[in-house]
Amino acid sequence: MTLALDFGTTNTVIARWNETLQETDIPDLAGLTRTCPLPGGSATSVIPSLIHIAPGGERLIGAQVEDAGLSSHPATFRWLKMDLLRSGGANRSRRVSGELLYPRTAATDLVDRILLFLNGHYGGIDEELVLTVPVEAYDHYLDWLENTARKRFSGSIRLIDEATACILGYEGRIEENSACCIIDFGGGTLDISIVRTTQETRDRGTCRVLGRAGEEIGGMMIDNWLLQHIRRKESLSDADIADIGTSLLTAAEEAKIALSNGSEKADITAYNDLTGKLTSTTVTASELCDILEQEREPGNYSLYQLLTRTLDRALEAARTGTGTTKEELSAVFLVGGSSMLPGVTQRVRDYFPDCRIHSNRPFDAVARGACRYNATAIDQTLTHDYCLQSWNRSKKQFELVPVVPRGTAYPTSGPVSSKYIKAACQDQQVLGMVIYERSVMQRPGISFVHGADGLYPADRATGQEERDKPLNPEDHDFIHAVPPCTPGTRRFIAGFGVDEQRRLTLWLQDTLEGNRSYIRLRDSRILPLPVSDVPVVRL
Repeated sequence: MTLALDFGTTNTVIARWNETLQETDIPDLAGLTRTCPLPGGSATSVIPSLIHIAPGGERLIGAQVEDAGLSSHPATFRWLKMDLLRSGGANRSRRVSGELLYPRTAATDLVDRILLFLNGHYGGIDEELVLTVPVEAYDHYLDWLENTARKRFSGSIRLIDEATACILGYEGRIEENSACCIIDFGGGTLDISIVRTTQETRDRGTCRVLGRAGEEIGGMMIDNWLLQHIRRKESLSDADIADIGTSLLTAAEEAKIALSNGSEKADITAYNDLTGKLTSTTVTASELCDILEQEREPGNYSLYQLLTRTLDRALEAARTGTGTTKEELSAVFLVGGSSMLPGVTQRVRDYFPDCRIHSNRPFDAVARGACRYNATAIDQTLTHDYCLQSWNRSKKQFELVPVVPRGTAYPTSGPVSSKYIKAACQDQQVLGMVIYERSVMQRPGISFVHGADGLYPADRATGQEERDKPLNPEDHDFIHAVPPCTPGTRRFIAGFGVDEQRRLTLWLQDTLEGNRSYIRLRDSRILPLPVSDVPVVRL
């Protein structure tokens, strides 16, 4: 049995391949899932991406948290995927029942317990699991997700980009050899892919990704903007936000969903049981559109403008890489709850006036498509540059030099580039490389973040978002030369490729005959040289 898990910022969706019907099912898992309406009057089942840490270590997940009325409790973690994508889940810890917990730990527990629930529900899951990941996800996120699943799942695990899975979720929608656009606009990310499909047989097809682009914008950020709007409208203080901000965020999310489903207005209410103050307001569909039209940093772009700019970037990548133009696209597929936001579909229609627009499976198309992944060959391409930090002698400064550029198809059959590694001093015994992922994403600012004592304004948060993220930040020096090196000698040759899980991999050889050199991994394991296809994220 093949299962797919689409771990989302707001909701997580499970899909199962039904061998009897030769079709995907979205299971209704009693106590864990809730029903979400779909355009056209149908519905699907989703698991709210929530985990509550109760005293004594008990965990409630998904709809269990909502049913217990604990969605706004300080010991409930939400938006975990966004925390992992932005900071690796190592920031904004909370003290729960005397224990300091980080979003990464909570996210690991959530995914683990979902898989544990599935194992009990189906009486064992040990064949194949397909995991979905955002187009712009860094290697650390991919490695975390795979390792978390591996603890509970003993079968084969594969990863697929969410935007690519989307097209497979809309079966029978794409004609042979047609180019189309997939817009995956969820709770935390906007991922856009330009793809071309070829139907080889009735049951097996190929899908080539021509261009990609992504941004870290989504429903979570809109909830945040709504809270900022309510704060100004109701003149709420920092103390008010700390006391009832989480409850207001939950109410804002519910209002956003109602407005996205066609309601003209929605009420937002929260009661402060510490002060006895009731905050109650009404938000209209027009107000929500005004919020989405507001220009924000960085770049002073509105949400609609960022949508258009991301479409431009994806199409430019397709044009540069393959010569494919906007006029060649025949269809557009929308997926993710944020694709239902007021004005989004209309702007997509305005951008693609001659294309068919499909939007009837915003919540489950990605999970369904991931489940069909086994029957589909997909030629995927990178949206990040993988770079090596190098010293520029003429400029007298460090710079990033791409070793695997964006647009490279993966998995690679071997290294796509190579670099010599030299010693900097006499008898040097330990050498290293500083390797980065470079993204071109824009990340609009948010107004409030979670802290140990509730919500607080983002300007009190520390740290900055980085577009250039090191893959091996903890240990740049992992090459151990035996015997030691001589300066100026081209002692080591490093090659770089990408594996099927979209991780940068390293080939490394010591050119000195009779050497006993080795590399040391992050888990302290030692691998003698030469090595091949080692994920850099594990160095």
